[in-house]
Order: sequence, then structure tokens, then C-alpha cells
Amino acid sequence: MRLLLVALTTCTAGALGTDARWSTAAPIPERVQEMHAAELHGRIYIAGGFDSTGSPTRSAYRYDPSANDWERIADLPAARHHMPLATVGDTLYAVGGLSGMTFTGESNLWLYREDLNRWESRASLPLGRGASGVGVVGGALIVVGGMGPTRAHVDSTASYDPATNTWRHAAPIPTLRDHLTAQAVNGVVYAIGGRPHDPDRNYDVVEAYDPAADRWNTRAPMPSRRGGLASAVLGGRIHTFGGETGSSVFDTHEVYDPAMNRWTSGPRLPTGRHGLGAASVNGTIYVIGGGPRAGLAQTAVVEVFTP
Repeated sequence: MRLLLVALTTCTAGALGTDARWSTAAPIPERVQEMHAAELHGRIYIAGGFDSTGSPTRSAYRYDPSANDWERIADLPAARHHMPLATVGDTLYAVGGLSGMTFTGESNLWLYREDLNRWESRASLPLGRGASGVGVVGGALIVVGGMGPTRAHVDSTASYDPATNTWRHAAPIPTLRDHLTAQAVNGVVYAIGGRPHDPDRNYDVVEAYDPAADRWNTRAPMPSRRGGLASAVLGGRIHTFGGETGSSVFDTHEVYDPAMNRWTSGPRLPTGRHGLGAASVNGTIYVIGGGPRAGLAQTAVVEVFTP
């Protein structure tokens, strides 16, 4: 049964304008949307997406916060969009994703070799999927939600063990959806928001997967209904940013505290957008790229949130 008690507070400064806790960083070298971001060794990676022509891209970039500088790294083996990135230990992974303008769910699993500046293949997903979410628990990748090869929703939760290079099926996600976001906090993966294909029917649902028990539980819903959003963890809380409807984008910034099962609102994102990336480094969240209008539209903006 869904827990309906949600504490929601409003940050006045964020509601009235850009909060002083937001600043800007160096823009991405090109405009891009429908990509994800992940941190590895104090630097942020993005890969794939739709480029400024609205085409799927193989491009990948790395951002160094200490130098406020982007560099292009090795291209992906193939163009992908809606492809989650996640870090396990010292390794960055690119998981599945969608291909072409048919939005076909792909089964590739690639890891990035920093020492050689190249991507390498690992065991394929049991079923191709994109527009999914990924959390990391106990050294395993936990992939939840998303669309499969025929754009049908994937219910199975897939768990990857890098040590054995093998996948296994886990308990299915209760609410089928795509364009969700996922994060792991204290050994639990939280699947947040998303939609049933239609951006005008966004979800506020939050479901938590415990790999140790192989069980899902319903948590307090988001205050807003959003798909196409991004998230990052800071201080044990999950910050969520942006999203879209069929005709507009969100500048919403809402924060979930798993320990309290409670949502609060944060200072609004200066540039509303969807299909964006977010990653935290040294107590700061970087919100990267995305679409400033619903549908195909790209920006290179990078906005920085410092609590």
C-alpha cells in the first residue's frame, strides 16, 4: 500500500528566482540531450545521446571539475541514446541504451578503459533495454525499468556481477515505465518517476528494490509527476532535476531522503530541461546538457548546485 504521507517544503529563494547556490560551469563542447552522466575518480563522464542535429551520436566526453574543462574521449562502439552510465569500483559502464530513431532497446554492456582510452564489451544484457535506470549495490549493477527491443516495457530487474561477467534476473519492478531515474543509497535502489511512453502521463511513483531480499517496496511518491528527469546522490539524499511533458519542460528540483521517506523541494534548476545528466563530485552536483524544449532540442549548458 502506498505511503501517502509526504512532507513538502518550499525554498522561497528557489521559487522566486535563481538561488545563489546555483552557478555555471564550462559548457559541453557540443549540444546534446538524452544522455546520462557518471563520476569516476573525481571526473564526470557523459556518452551518447542526440547531438545538435537531432541525430544519435557516438561521442563521449570527460569533465574535470578542478580545471573546469571538458575533453573528448574515445567514441562509443556504436551510437546510443537513453543509455545509463554507472561506476562500479574503478570502472565506468555504459548499459544498454536505445538505437536509431526507432528507439530500439539494445543489449550491449561496455566498460571504459581509462588507461587505454577505449571501450570494451562485456556480457550482454539478458534483454536489450534503454531509457532505464541503474543503481550500484555491493559491486553489482542493478538495471531497472526501461523499453525493450520492440519498445515494450521491460519488467525484469537485471543484476550484473563484474567479477564473473554474468547477469541474473531479479524480482520484476512493480510499475512498468521508461524515462525513470534510479539511484542506490545504503544498499537499496530507488526507481523514481518515469512514464508509460506518453510524456503527458508522467508518474510520481517511487519504488525501492532491496537486492539482499530480492524485494520491492513502495515509498513516498514524488511531489511532482516527472519523466525524462535526472538525479544524483549528495549526503545520502537523492536530488532529482528536470523532466518533460508533451509540450513543456520542468525546472523542478526535488530531494528525497530515504532515511525519512520524505521529499522536500530545492532551489529550482536555472535552465528547465529534460533528457539531461547529473553527477555529484566533492559535495557538488553538476547538471549537464539536455533538452530545453520538449522533444528534440539540445543545450550544452552545465549548471552547478552547491548546498
